[in-house]
Amino acid sequence: MSEFQIEPLSIHQSYWLRRHPLRKNYPTLQGPQRTEVLVIGGGITGLSIALDLLQRGHNAIVCEANVIGAGTTGGSSGHLDAHPEMGPQRLVAQLGEDNARVYTEMRLAAIRSIEQLANNRCAFAHVPAYYYTENEGHLRSLRRDSDDASRIGLEVTWVDDLPIARGVGGYRIDGMARIDCLAYVQQLASLVVEHGGQIFEHTLVSGPTEKHPKSLATSHGEISFDQVIVAVHCNFTHVQRLYLQTPAYQSYVIAAEVHSPLPDALFWDDSEPYYYVRRGTVDGRVVLVGGRDHRTGDGDERAAMNQLEAWARERFDVKEIITRWSAELFEPTDGLPFIGKLTETENVWIATGLSGVGLTLGTAAGSMIADLVDGKPHPLESVLSPSRAKLSSVLHVVSEQTSAVKSYAQRVLPAEPVDVDQLEPGEGAIGTIDGKHVAVCRDDSGKLHQRSPICTHMGGTLSWNPVEKTWDCPVHGGRFAANGTRIYGPPESDLDDAT
Repeated sequence: MSEFQIEPLSIHQSYWLRRHPLRKNYPTLQGPQRTEVLVIGGGITGLSIALDLLQRGHNAIVCEANVIGAGTTGGSSGHLDAHPEMGPQRLVAQLGEDNARVYTEMRLAAIRSIEQLANNRCAFAHVPAYYYTENEGHLRSLRRDSDDASRIGLEVTWVDDLPIARGVGGYRIDGMARIDCLAYVQQLASLVVEHGGQIFEHTLVSGPTEKHPKSLATSHGEISFDQVIVAVHCNFTHVQRLYLQTPAYQSYVIAAEVHSPLPDALFWDDSEPYYYVRRGTVDGRVVLVGGRDHRTGDGDERAAMNQLEAWARERFDVKEIITRWSAELFEPTDGLPFIGKLTETENVWIATGLSGVGLTLGTAAGSMIADLVDGKPHPLESVLSPSRAKLSSVLHVVSEQTSAVKSYAQRVLPAEPVDVDQLEPGEGAIGTIDGKHVAVCRDDSGKLHQRSPICTHMGGTLSWNPVEKTWDCPVHGGRFAANGTRIYGPPESDLDDAT
């Protein structure tokens, strides 16, 4: 390990928090509570929504199942950009130019809001972004993307000589930014409390299931409310269609010390799967390289990480790989987030399907949901509505279910016996022990754990993630620690005993 210290700009819990655990700063709910608005989830999205509502005179309680910063936010690489994830051409074709401009302005406004709320803290810095290609055959299409990016309100300049290795052409987008998202989410939490809101940590709330719920149970008491907002990144409701439309993906990041500093900018390419790069320290001596996304619980995690490292070494003079981690995201099948009132309910709101750009979309969801709760129309209300159903995404939805079908099939297929004596620390397997179907692993300390291999959400068969040392469900993205403790996603309970 090098002598200098990495700034915790975006070191995920899988690395940073194992060595520097986040402190519990807010109480755990004890006994019944009453509030006007209950916000489930204490990440960027939930805290942004709560703060916006509080600033408008509402009262709100935020419940976080873990501690502030320990969820998806902690796994973010801290990019703040307004470039369409699906690409400008597709966005314009799908929404029309007017709506595409409104959608882009939502994210630009989110960057401005984050800058203001960061208040010269959180390592916020404006930097340019580059969308580029390494394939000369893609230049014509990228030129069209450049033109459409300009049409929808981005400040774009075509660049032939890119400040990154192997890039043959692309465009610069000015006015983008980077941030220490862990510091920022803690800043948001402080602002919520300053404005009269309450935050409860280690307080898991049951997902709403009724048309007009008036209260929800938590791990330590019941909360009654007028409005409830689900802001836990995943669906976490009873609406099955939303699970189908927001499949879970695992995305990978490495932090590498390099001999030559990277220019202070955001970079991402047009490959499939794509890669992105940014500085991990202010001096550019550490770079963050991310990408290689695949369905949660249905990919080769070691291969993905190795491919990411190989890509980085081919393009940078890497001195040392400092650390690796992964984070989970939920990818909307039609490319747009789901923000608004939940289908067929009267007082349940949700923000999900934020893809890999939840920092800006989660912030934008704050003002949008606050408007809708106040009864104010929003120009993209129908476009981003959780009740929308687009024919164009039907085939994508069907194709995304391959992992789920395979997972359920594994429950009835013969399982191989597991020899626990052969398991090394950090290894796990699904199989049979004494005729029983089990999920068995040794944690990094060598302790053996045997749990049920069935996800407690909707019964998918888990798989072992050797990179994160977790049990992951390919059906809806539930994740559990080696000992079976719930970490993240739709499940509301730990894994059952193997007995």
